[in-house]
Amino acid sequence: MGTESTGVVERFRQPEYTGENRCMPCTAVNVGIAAVGSGVVSAAARPLAGAAAFGLSLGVIYLRGYLVPGTPTLTERYLPDRVLAKFDKLEDGAVGAGEGGAVGGPGGGTVDEGDVAADAVEREPEAVLADAGAVEPCADVDDLCLAEEFREAWDATMAAIATDGTEREDLAGVLDLEAERLSVEGYDDALVARYDGRRLGQWASRAALVADLAAADLLAERYDDWDALAVTNRSRVLSGLRVFLEDCPDCGGEVTVEQETVESCCRTVDVVAVSCSACDARILEVEQE
Repeated sequence: MGTESTGVVERFRQPEYTGENRCMPCTAVNVGIAAVGSGVVSAAARPLAGAAAFGLSLGVIYLRGYLVPGTPTLTERYLPDRVLAKFDKLEDGAVGAGEGGAVGGPGGGTVDEGDVAADAVEREPEAVLADAGAVEPCADVDDLCLAEEFREAWDATMAAIATDGTEREDLAGVLDLEAERLSVEGYDDALVARYDGRRLGQWASRAALVADLAAADLLAERYDDWDALAVTNRSRVLSGLRVFLEDCPDCGGEVTVEQETVESCCRTVDVVAVSCSACDARILEVEQE
């Protein structure tokens, strides 16, 4: 009997809209619809019937991803983009392709802002990098270029980390944590760092993590106020520095910058993507305004 029941449940389930593929805005909209509909049933019949209807609706949403047919398409089409973007940011906090550092170390996107001290300093990334001697005005164009001395030091540090495979130990050193209690786990191409089970941050690829670790080490030496910067500020500095990479820190391939259209759980966005041409590792992804 139990096996037959499980088989019915599995036939009813829609993997394309549940689990890792679940569209959170769709789920939120459908839970709201279920609550309103159950309220109407309660008013027209009795509370017990409304509660039963709500429970059944939640079961359908859990198994199929939505209650009202066509919700994923309708959600993408009619929900304001600013609302969908907020759901994207919430989902970046889970294991996936987002990136960030949550305890004041290397990062790039989803940072645990609760760790930001009230007296933390905020400075523009370009100003931090310029004061650290990492960037300087380009010789032939009106833009910033990576300083040659910093590039050589950064390349050497990245090569040492990538060759020795010391990401966990280096991350522990940057964050002043015990390496034995720190883990760096892979999920598809992404890497997630945890300390005693608590999520510290995630990176889109090993290349992004290696770049951030090497840069954080150099900037801590060259910028006096590095430790005083807010966590989110340091994260923006490190992710911004990745734009200057010419060779992949992981596979050594050429780094390319392209415009792409990517799909999140329920919306399509145009991004500037920085990737390794040889191993296709994503180094940075910035949504275009």
